[in-house]
Amino acid sequence: MKPRLHHINITNFKAFREFSLKLEGRHLLVYGANGAGKSSLFWALYTFLQSARKPKKNVEKYFDPDSPQHLLNIYEQGETTPKPGEIALTLRDTTTRNDITYRISQTGHDTFKQPAILKGELASDFITYRFFFGFSDFRNSQKFNVWPLFEKEILPFCVSTAGAKQTPLEMWNAIKSGNPNPLGSRGIGGANAYSRFHKRTERFANTLPGIVDAISTEAQTFYDEHFSIDDPKKVTLKLGLTTHPSSSGDRQQDFQFTKPVVEFGIQIDGETITRPQSFLNEAKMTQLALSVRFAASMVNLHDSDLKLLVLDDLLVSLDMSNRMKVVDILLTDSFSNYQKIILTHDLGFFREFRRRLGSNHADWRFVRLQGSAAQNIEVKCEKSDLEKAEDYLKGHDIEEAAMFLRKAAEDTAKRYREWAEGKTLPPGQFFSLTDNLRAARNKLLEDIPARLYKKVLKSTPTTHRTLLLSSDDSDLDNNASLQHQDKAILKSKRRDLRNALTNDGWAKMEAVDAVDRVLEMTERVLNPASHGNTLPLYEEEVRRAKRLIDSLENVLKSQ
Repeated sequence: MKPRLHHINITNFKAFREFSLKLEGRHLLVYGANGAGKSSLFWALYTFLQSARKPKKNVEKYFDPDSPQHLLNIYEQGETTPKPGEIALTLRDTTTRNDITYRISQTGHDTFKQPAILKGELASDFITYRFFFGFSDFRNSQKFNVWPLFEKEILPFCVSTAGAKQTPLEMWNAIKSGNPNPLGSRGIGGANAYSRFHKRTERFANTLPGIVDAISTEAQTFYDEHFSIDDPKKVTLKLGLTTHPSSSGDRQQDFQFTKPVVEFGIQIDGETITRPQSFLNEAKMTQLALSVRFAASMVNLHDSDLKLLVLDDLLVSLDMSNRMKVVDILLTDSFSNYQKIILTHDLGFFREFRRRLGSNHADWRFVRLQGSAAQNIEVKCEKSDLEKAEDYLKGHDIEEAAMFLRKAAEDTAKRYREWAEGKTLPPGQFFSLTDNLRAARNKLLEDIPARLYKKVLKSTPTTHRTLLLSSDDSDLDNNASLQHQDKAILKSKRRDLRNALTNDGWAKMEAVDAVDRVLEMTERVLNPASHGNTLPLYEEEVRRAKRLIDSLENVLKSQ
């Protein structure tokens, strides 16, 4: 079975009274204002996956209205007959297309020890903004001990070491109470309880250093690759286990238990910074924290076809430019095996993320959460500006269609320029529609001699491309004045020219032609200033403009 998350259905849980969302195996980008249910969606997914290794009593309490730990919607509970709480996830096998729905509730525990969910829980990763607040929330005088954060945010996802019967989290849970003899056994029973506790502590103490060191090494590699380019001096980071977990004593009177201490530190150009939380700005601290957190994901990779990467307002402390650097990282091969679910309350970030995906978004779904816990939270499909323009055209609202078409054209032109120049434009920096189109056109023409384009290529029909040069090299073979080596060189250059006319070179020519046609239409339809003139904005002109923007999108899709 190769499962992907296909459908989410949540009833009477946290902010949701009745909630349904289809993913159909796609990644998900979610926008919602505060209180619209983003964090509730995060915790529903987390609770569901964690339930696979928990006994029934530790799951049903979340749905039991009499339990002080229940997570039921208080407004639904106020109804005369509230709906029973439930989280139901449907997984679809990507090979057979068969669906299996798993449910957890007060009376049901379908996930317990289910292989697909167990593997998915170990392979998935959940990260919230709280990790970064916890990473930097230290007073200047405090030791930078990240163990409490490590325990909550990293240890649950750590892999078992070779031959170990328990995960590192299970090892820690067996000793973290610091109570070796909870039953108060005496004599041999008490001595055995202390002995077992010491052995468990020793096993965890032997396991933890390797985990911390591996994450520290990977974090440095990650930081160097993704964040170091703008550093004026070399930044070296270190995550170190400075106090090992330990236990001693065989009686209550002399027993001692020491919790681990994991410290974080940095050097800049070889000089140790003793209080990085006071020396570095918030953006740099977030980059370092991201490096540690993503390194933990990479070190602890599990083998599973169901792998979720769920991020809840992860980048709130970064400006847009740095946020988009992280988006680019998430879109790399390092995270290609994850089904990504990105939650944000920032509409600007939502739109910039979507813009970055551009036309390559068939594997993504974009939604807006709308409503409140008191009423109901609904999923609204967030349409692109081009889709909105099409809707207004269908309703014959030409002015609104032209407005959204202009927005779509600006976005497409920006991505078109980025494709042509091979680099990302800075977020927040404004370039006009015509600026971007002309810059893209100029860059494309650098690879095509302008005279060749204008005099020969532009006027040649598509069906005649291959006829510009003969595929027969017999004229070279029969030319007695040419040396054998010269013939070989000329044949090679002819092949290159044929390829330029039929493949990549021609794609650039078509791209230039698409830009030319959009530029011709810009003043009439896509220029906001033109809408206030006395000439009517004819529907067919707007439709033609949309077809031209579609042609730009098609060029981008083909790259």
